[in-house]
Amino acid sequence: MKKFLLTFAVMLFASQMIFAQEEAEQKNWTHGGFVGLNVSQSHFSNWTSGGQDNINGLSTFKYNINFAKGKSKWDNTLDLALGYSYFDFDEKPLKTDDRINLSSLYGYDVVKDELFVTANLNFQTQFADGFDYKTDSTNKISTFLAPAYLTVGLGAQYTPSKWFSLNLAPASGRLTIVNDQELADAGAFGVKGALIDPETGEILEHGSKFRMELGAQLIANVNYEIFKNVVFTSKLIVFYDYMQNRDANALGKDYGCRLDFDWDNALVMKVNNWLNCNITARLVYDEDIKPIEGESFLQFKEVLSVGISYRIP
Repeated sequence: MKKFLLTFAVMLFASQMIFAQEEAEQKNWTHGGFVGLNVSQSHFSNWTSGGQDNINGLSTFKYNINFAKGKSKWDNTLDLALGYSYFDFDEKPLKTDDRINLSSLYGYDVVKDELFVTANLNFQTQFADGFDYKTDSTNKISTFLAPAYLTVGLGAQYTPSKWFSLNLAPASGRLTIVNDQELADAGAFGVKGALIDPETGEILEHGSKFRMELGAQLIANVNYEIFKNVVFTSKLIVFYDYMQNRDANALGKDYGCRLDFDWDNALVMKVNNWLNCNITARLVYDEDIKPIEGESFLQFKEVLSVGISYRIP
């Protein structure tokens, strides 16, 4: 609970600092975003249908800073979230959402407001440790900067409308970071694992904390108002590695698909200036990440939340 509240306090403080800044002197700059807190609680006493007391919390922060002048534009987005569910305060909470996502794109207009030559950067990681709760709450499978993904690319963006854009960067580099030696030794998230003596089981050479890929990246963005106060957003990121220097996937088998993709969707329904309902769904496919169970590399996460939000001008 302390970690969750501290994270929300940081998000709220950051939003207040941004809001407290003076309006940009130049009209070329635009900025705005929101900070939100969703909380739910259930209590059961002699409830014959069954149930377990619980408290759920989710804090979110999203902010955009954009610049446009002449034929140049520069779009920047910071997207943060951290959520937990508490079923027993004597035990560790269960993490429900966790993301740090920073994206930046510079574009130069070559066909008026439709086609831009672009340079883009994207960084993704998480705040807290992640666990395989089906095993136990001590089996750490991820943490801050493990993994982290840093991608930079050069390409072009097509924007046929205000609500849709498509960016293709055929010259893209992606750095995978696993800044946890235990996870790196296990070869997590596609990095080269440790060299182990087959007889003694001792580590002869620690695993690498970094993995570099050179390939092509496609990013499709949708931000569409379906009805008044009902907005659908979607971001699809697809990456193809030209180097393909691994003979087998994370399960030691031939690759079924060399493409990695990350598809994030959200439906935001605004009730009033403070109250909103969000439904998010994320689909990830990467054969360099070993599945927690089974042999499917497809990952899926869905979150439904209702709570308060404060819009930052």
